[in-house]
Amino acid sequence: MKRVILFIAILAAVLPTLGQNCYWVMLTDKQGTTFDPYTYFDAKAIERYQQNGADLYDLTNYPLNAGYVAQVDALATEDFGTSRWLNAVAVMATPEQIEAIQRLPFVREVVALRGDMQPARATEAEPFVLDEQTGRQLHNQLLRMGGQYFRAKGIDGRGVRIAVFDGGFPQVNTHAAFQHVRDEGRILKTWNFPNKKEDVYGWNSHGLMTFGCIAGRQGDKDLGLATGAEFLLARTEVETEPFKEEVWWQMAMEWADKNGAQIISSSLGYGKDRYYTKDMNGQSYVAKAGNMAARKGILVCNSAGNEGDDNSWRSIITPSDADSVLCVGGINADMNSYRRTSFSSYGPTADGRQKPNVTAFAYAWTANTGSSNDRYREAPGTSFSCPLVSGFAACALQSHPELTAMQLFHEIEKSADLYPYCDYTYGYGVPQADYFTGDRKPVQPTFRFEKVDSTGHLRVIPLQDNPQKCYVFVKNSAIGKIIDYRQWELNGFPTDGWLDIPTGDIITVHYNGYTESYTLGNSLGGYMECYLGGTLADNVGEHELYDNPHKSPSFIDETKGQWDIYYSLGLPVTMGDEMIVSVWSPANRVGFRWARMFTKAYGWGIGAEYGCNSYRFGSKSQSNALDRMLGTDALVENADKIHHHRAEVNQCSLEIFQRVRLVPGGALFHKGLHWDLGGYISKATNVYQVKYSNNTDLMAESRDVRLNNVTPLRGDKLLYGVVTRLTNDFYGIYARYNLQNLGKELSPDEVALPRLEVGLQLVF
Repeated sequence: MKRVILFIAILAAVLPTLGQNCYWVMLTDKQGTTFDPYTYFDAKAIERYQQNGADLYDLTNYPLNAGYVAQVDALATEDFGTSRWLNAVAVMATPEQIEAIQRLPFVREVVALRGDMQPARATEAEPFVLDEQTGRQLHNQLLRMGGQYFRAKGIDGRGVRIAVFDGGFPQVNTHAAFQHVRDEGRILKTWNFPNKKEDVYGWNSHGLMTFGCIAGRQGDKDLGLATGAEFLLARTEVETEPFKEEVWWQMAMEWADKNGAQIISSSLGYGKDRYYTKDMNGQSYVAKAGNMAARKGILVCNSAGNEGDDNSWRSIITPSDADSVLCVGGINADMNSYRRTSFSSYGPTADGRQKPNVTAFAYAWTANTGSSNDRYREAPGTSFSCPLVSGFAACALQSHPELTAMQLFHEIEKSADLYPYCDYTYGYGVPQADYFTGDRKPVQPTFRFEKVDSTGHLRVIPLQDNPQKCYVFVKNSAIGKIIDYRQWELNGFPTDGWLDIPTGDIITVHYNGYTESYTLGNSLGGYMECYLGGTLADNVGEHELYDNPHKSPSFIDETKGQWDIYYSLGLPVTMGDEMIVSVWSPANRVGFRWARMFTKAYGWGIGAEYGCNSYRFGSKSQSNALDRMLGTDALVENADKIHHHRAEVNQCSLEIFQRVRLVPGGALFHKGLHWDLGGYISKATNVYQVKYSNNTDLMAESRDVRLNNVTPLRGDKLLYGVVTRLTNDFYGIYARYNLQNLGKELSPDEVALPRLEVGLQLVF
């Protein structure tokens, strides 16, 4: 009984903790507060506000009412952050505490947080030693953006201030890749938001690698373009806080604003682990923070995400879905063509807006942690295309310091090598430095449109002999959105492919640096066939990476239901006055479960299973007890001859449970780690068998028996109990406890079998 009490006490301790959630408590006003921007803001921030025409005295810059915050704190379990921009306090609280907070007269609303901000990186790669080939590729990640034009004019981001958000920056304070930054004192401020201290030089090495793509060096080779910029480093992401990171990211935005950041590089984001595709509409709180930062004169660069090879996710991640956040997608490390990496997320947003904005290499060479400071590595992920573009943006701003944040945003788009062509995979393409340095040469036509009057067909005729890929998209003129886009090998006629294009829509073709559009006129049936001289590039070379063509982009409302089919193997655990059974007393169960997730973190479910408990008893030690139970002297009289005696309890069970998602899914485990707690009810049937050493049944009968607390006499009762489990996609552990007759005293003719069962579970 003591163990039962301990088991229940543990559940009682754990459940209130899991019952807590994180919330933004939105306040009604900032009554009684005062604000002096010239003492609050860094001089660089004031300069930025003035250049961008932003209001230093905007109410969002004022502090929160301290009295309001104190009253909220008194009711909540924990206050772990505040936001001036939102006029809000971030708290952890139970439902009862939230009800009390909502009754405060100055609370406008309470919003549950959805978190789990993840680094936008793909699978890991091994550290490597720089050789001639990798050295060339390292240089290519900057050459692909025309970085040599910046370097020829001495442009390296000097005077531009960049804030980098990540999960930690281990060895940035010692690594040789950043020696030049440290020597000149250009890491101006740091802040660790989870730990509330300045030290950021530890934890997740992801930040070291992203920072390397902005400002790192290896010997005399640059890893990023902004090697001369100033930096603010903020740790906002941890491994085990699925809700607080949204708050820390918001607080880091305000911290960067205060300390004069002109560019923010964030290789973090929220995607399939906490949101649904339909939520990628620019309305998350981090997306709103990105837009507000833009209004205050900051260019926010954010990774598109790495959900591109997940067919259940059809968009980018937030905050990249914000209008004013520069979303950066990823391409393979190829100097001559465009190939989307399999993992790079693609657009549009859930409400049909153009994303990503631009792309860059999603395979970068950058600094790496290790025992030696000269270690570097290949790092895959849009985490690294984003900082490459952030460094590019710093150089662009240095070359044109008169630009506002949104002017810089659009100029970077215009500089890209596919512009004005755009699609949902590449955006406008890779930004090019020659646009900002004045070295870009005029582009000559490389193809022409030709309408065949006799058929109503529109042909695209290449004007060059060397076949290259062209990029085609069709935009619906009525709604202004792309409805189809493809990549072709343009190599003359006859052609192997064509597009059926609705009348009045606009076809845009980009071929070898030249872009031209054509508005379709009348044609038979309201459609015009556009012939392209060549074949779909999907049929040429390695194009399993493409999901194109996209037809009428639609968004999957990912199912909130999760199905499990499982097999369990368990063993009984004897406690207190229960009959001791052999360790070879297996419980085999098969069943299915269905959980309806109301959020990505919490849901309820039902299940059904069939199971068999096979209890094996000692040959002599328990003969008297079993004899009393059966009302016969057979066991005692033949105890020396008993080979084994066994009770089989067969159960058909129904279950209802709650599911809490403890760890989100990733590349391998899309469901993540779940904790389930529920109750069950079972209908049971039983048989009891005795076997003797001579393998003959001296007691040749099977009968219904009374096995107290496990199964009812003659099946006239139902069993009930509690079940809990911790499961991943494929495996887990579980415990099952029978509550039937719990606490009742046993009569002399009753025997208590084990109530607790624990074991392993395989999920299919």
